[in-house]
Amino acid sequence: MQNVDKIISAKWVLSSKNESLLKDHSVVIEGNIIKDILPSQEISKKYHTNNRLILKNHIVAPGLINNNVCLPHVFSRKYLKNNIRNTQKNINNKLYLELSTEIALCQMIKNGITTFTDTSTYPEIILKKVMKSGMRANIGLPVLSCKTNWAEKEQEYFTKSISFYDEYRNNPSIKLYLNLNAIHMLSKSGFEKVSQIASELDIPVRMYLHENLDKLNIFKKKHKQRPIRFLEELGLLSSSFTAMNPFHVTKSDINIMKKYKIHIVHTPSLNIMYKNIQCNTKVFLKNNIKVSLGTGEHAMGSGINLLNEMRLTSLLSRLNINKSEHLTQTESLKLITSNGAESLGLDFNIGKLKPKYSADLISIKINDLGINELDLYKYIENELISNNIDNVWVSGKQILKDKKLLTINEDMLYHKFTELIKD
Repeated sequence: MQNVDKIISAKWVLSSKNESLLKDHSVVIEGNIIKDILPSQEISKKYHTNNRLILKNHIVAPGLINNNVCLPHVFSRKYLKNNIRNTQKNINNKLYLELSTEIALCQMIKNGITTFTDTSTYPEIILKKVMKSGMRANIGLPVLSCKTNWAEKEQEYFTKSISFYDEYRNNPSIKLYLNLNAIHMLSKSGFEKVSQIASELDIPVRMYLHENLDKLNIFKKKHKQRPIRFLEELGLLSSSFTAMNPFHVTKSDINIMKKYKIHIVHTPSLNIMYKNIQCNTKVFLKNNIKVSLGTGEHAMGSGINLLNEMRLTSLLSRLNINKSEHLTQTESLKLITSNGAESLGLDFNIGKLKPKYSADLISIKINDLGINELDLYKYIENELISNNIDNVWVSGKQILKDKKLLTINEDMLYHKFTELIKD
C-alpha cells in the first residue's frame, strides 16, 4: 500500500478517457500531480492517506480555462456611472488597477477557473497578483504602435516586452505571449519584427482578427488582401498563433487557419453585445481547428463565468438549421477545458483529469443525486451554475474550500475597493 498526499472521492469524476463520467471514482494526488484515478471501492487496496475528501453529491472536473479576460478594468462600468474614458481618466491609478485585478481573480476562482489569459496592457500587475492567488496565468506582453501605459512607441514596446519575457519565462505558473491586440494597431515593420522575435524566442502570438467588418474592409482596401493572408506572408502564422473572435471568415481564411493549425478564442457574451451572433465554432472544429472560450472584459459581458459562455456558445450553434452544425455536449465541455489547454501549449499538463497531469481540479455540487450519466451531460450544459462550485485546487494546492477563498482575503479586498471609489 502506497502513502499519498490526498485522495478526493466523488459521486462522479469527469475522466479524460473519451470525456466520460466515471461513477463513484477517486482522484489520487501526490505532490502537485494526479497519480491515479480509480473506483473508490478499490482505494483501500492500493493507497493510504491522512487527507481524504469524500464528496457524495459532486462532480470532480478539470479546472476551467478562461482564454480571454481583461482583469484590471473589470469593474470600470459596474461601479461607476461615467463612461469608460472618464472612468480611466479619473481613477486609473495603480491601487485601483491592483484591487480590480485581485477582485477579478477572486471571482474566477469561485467560478472554477484555474487558468486564464489576460489581454490587458498591465503585465506587471497581473504577474504580481496571480502569484498571490495560486492560479495559472497566460500574460500578454503588449506590442502596439500607439501610446499606452506600457509604452509610447513601437521600439519601446519591443524592448520592454523582451526584457519582461527574459525575466519571467521560466516561472512555472506563468506563460507569456506577444499581445498584438488588432491588425490596425501595428505597422507592417512592427509585424515583421514580431515575426522575427516570435521565431527567435519561440513565444506565442495573439490578436483580434477578422472581428470587425468595417475594419476588415478598410484593411482590404488598403492592402489589397485579407488580414489572415497578410499575416501568412509575414510568416506569423503557426500553431503558436491565436486568433480572437474571427467572425468574418471565408472558406479561404479557414483553409489558411487549418494549414497552420492556429487556435481560435471566442467571447460569446461580449460578441452578442456587439451584435456578432455568427457562430463558426462547429465549422472550425470540423476543420480540426481548436476553439476555446473567454469571458472578455467583465464590464462589457455577463461576468467572469465560463459555464455561461459555454452555454451561450452551444445555444448560438443551434441557430443553424443544419443539426450537424450544433455543438455536442462533449465538444462544449472541451471549449473550456482541454481545448483551452492546447491553445496555451499546456495540453500535456492541464485541461484533463489524467495520471501525470497537474492536479488542477474543481468540485461541483449536483442537486439531483438520482441523475444518470447521459442526463448528467445535459445537466452540466443546461442547468449547472457557477454557484455550484465549492472547491478548487491548482497543482494540488487547494485555493477554494467550501466556497471560501484560501489565498485572498475577499472581505478586506472589497472594503479597500469600496473606500477607493468613494474618494
